[in-house]
Amino acid sequence: MNNIFCLNGHEKSIRRVLMIRRKALGDCLVTLPAVRELGLAFPQAELDLIIDRPFASLISLLVPGVQVIPWSAGSMASESGLGWYRRLWSKKYDLVIDWLGNPRTALWTAATGASLRVGYDLPRRRWAYNIAVPRNRHSRTNLRGFAGEAFLDPLRALGLNPSPWNPGPVERGRTIIPEEYLGSSYLLWRESWQRGTGRNIALMMSATWPTKAWPNRHIVELVQELMGQGESPIFIPGPGDQEMEKVLRRELPDDVFAPNTNLPELGDLLSRCSAFAGTDCGGRHLAAAVGLPTVTVFGPTNPEGWNPSNPRHVSIRQDLDCLGCDFKYCPLPGHPCLDQLPASEVMAGLSRVLKKPPGVAP
Repeated sequence: MNNIFCLNGHEKSIRRVLMIRRKALGDCLVTLPAVRELGLAFPQAELDLIIDRPFASLISLLVPGVQVIPWSAGSMASESGLGWYRRLWSKKYDLVIDWLGNPRTALWTAATGASLRVGYDLPRRRWAYNIAVPRNRHSRTNLRGFAGEAFLDPLRALGLNPSPWNPGPVERGRTIIPEEYLGSSYLLWRESWQRGTGRNIALMMSATWPTKAWPNRHIVELVQELMGQGESPIFIPGPGDQEMEKVLRRELPDDVFAPNTNLPELGDLLSRCSAFAGTDCGGRHLAAAVGLPTVTVFGPTNPEGWNPSNPRHVSIRQDLDCLGCDFKYCPLPGHPCLDQLPASEVMAGLSRVLKKPPGVAP
């Protein structure tokens, strides 16, 4: 099996490209710079990208010129799944890149019959690829480097020379979400929200894992500190945040809370903020994609693997040996990595990315 392939100037022979990037929203967003680089490398090619259906409308707005194929379990219902595989075969792809690398996506890759099939060198699935790429891990929890750069490795294995990872080409202040993707109730709320004073600081504390959750008392302290310094924090609830929001509403004013949003509305809301602070969640990666500086509290996930090495993206963490454990549930009493991480650390991070302390006029 080849580990490096050189196109030798034959890029024009690549006419159809399939990219597979399913599952978590954050992972999908971090992959998009590599998708854009493929568009630059093969400007004449048709580019298809398989994404989980809930993310498809947002992703299609962030990578114009790429055909996003929404996938769900229902996609395989036709003819016991044979219709899905016929579709993959009928497209006659020249190149497939599988960024997920699970047994199902490996089978999809093989089913295309593409002459170039790039995927990870993993047991029980490397058979599907003829160009193997090492995965971005030394072990289960030890990443070799930032995930965004690692998603460029399949391009390098093709002999391409992609630019260093960058979250996106979006310029600050540029509207990226057309209004036809935004609901009337959201637009009505946005009109009243934009009448506020101070810089809008987006706060997202979603925690799909219990170990990612930052304690509510720290969130309240951060909001109150920002308000006390003349800023306009906006707490944006995500899926599964209902209980957290209920608790926070007992201590914070109603105008701190954004309404429930779909993903295009979330992208629009974030693009109208000055900075983001929150947990390592999909919303944080979307904030980076629309041009915001970010301040992220890290506990079970590894900041070296999931936070860009850039002064605009600050990671806040405790100096503990167990940091980046990848555990869904903490075995230590008190969950020290996040329980003992105070709001003052996040405030200091916001001062760094905003280039001036919160509350100081431009």
